[in-house]
Amino acid sequence: MKCLNEKCDAIDIEKDDNFCYKCGEWTTNGYRFLNDKNNVRNIANGPSVRQSGRLVLLGSLLAVSFIIFFVMLIIRGNDLFRPYFYLKKQVNNYFYGYNTTLMNTTNIYNQKNVESYEDAISFIKKDLTDQDVFCFNSTEVSILANKLEDEYLIPSVSLCDMSLDEANKIKNVIDKIYSLFPNIKGSLTNITITNNKPKDEYIARFQPLYQFININEKIEVFNKVNKTQILLNSYYFLNEDNLNEPLSKVVGEDWYVKGATWESTIAHEFGHYVSFVTLLRKYNVENITFVTKDSYKEIDDILNEFNSGAHSDLLLKEALDNYNNKYNLSMTIDEFALTISKYAASKDKDGNIVADEVIAEAVHDYFIHGDNMKQTSREIINVLKSRL
Repeated sequence: MKCLNEKCDAIDIEKDDNFCYKCGEWTTNGYRFLNDKNNVRNIANGPSVRQSGRLVLLGSLLAVSFIIFFVMLIIRGNDLFRPYFYLKKQVNNYFYGYNTTLMNTTNIYNQKNVESYEDAISFIKKDLTDQDVFCFNSTEVSILANKLEDEYLIPSVSLCDMSLDEANKIKNVIDKIYSLFPNIKGSLTNITITNNKPKDEYIARFQPLYQFININEKIEVFNKVNKTQILLNSYYFLNEDNLNEPLSKVVGEDWYVKGATWESTIAHEFGHYVSFVTLLRKYNVENITFVTKDSYKEIDDILNEFNSGAHSDLLLKEALDNYNNKYNLSMTIDEFALTISKYAASKDKDGNIVADEVIAEAVHDYFIHGDNMKQTSREIINVLKSRL
């Protein structure tokens, strides 16, 4: 049978074919078959319906799968994605060449309504608690961190991915610092493990101000939230190989006070925090966490005084004068600082002693040696305690 299409040269079409195999044109048989309404009805009620049924079944299964997924997401939350987070962490570790954390301490939020200090603390806690899913440490480490939060009124302590042994060492530092200075509670918002670039820039770091919420908004429109935090560098505290190296290999011989360890450097950072708290007491302020239109100027003044070093200079001068008067000496500030440690005697780009580092090292000395600290450190500690 020949194709009905004059332009098609197909000639070997079977007599019961409905369409031309070459051009798709109906054949005489096909035209006659499809014009029969009974044949069309049979087709519609036959294979096409069965195919439609398959599609409905497939759609139903897909819908049920989505429902199950969302129910599991509601029940388990981000835990559902923990395998993905674990894989991401391993990839990061491979990329960086050392153990890192997925914790992000640089989050910023804008256009948030914050009505009170309690709201501010809730935002800080939520930001960091929501990231707990990134952590793969033992339950004991989490319990330890929670105890530190409750006992010392720190909204968030995150020792994410840290070994229990290392977490206990850090807990001992924090416990001792708060026993030496029990009046410093309530001004620190978080102690958090973090990554840093460059990786070895610091071991631990005190940050009096990190603008956290509504930093780009006008104060008349939105209240603001700041974090006052101590950051722990993952390069050291998540990598036992680094912690097993002598501290002097990284910072130099006798840089810190005698007997310094990796963990005791956190006490040095707490020294900065203690100094900062004495400044808050001067202004009769508990913290700089919740910033309103009314408190904005005062908080700005506090930060300027701290960051300029003016407050630390006054504390150090008072300690130096007390020491010289007590022992009938005329020691210079450079000589005074050097009695504590080389770090205490470090200078800024203009060749001036950095008073805040002298104070931090005096606290470090007090932390390690207690009543056996240097007499110069003792004078600084006396000044600090008199201001708390």
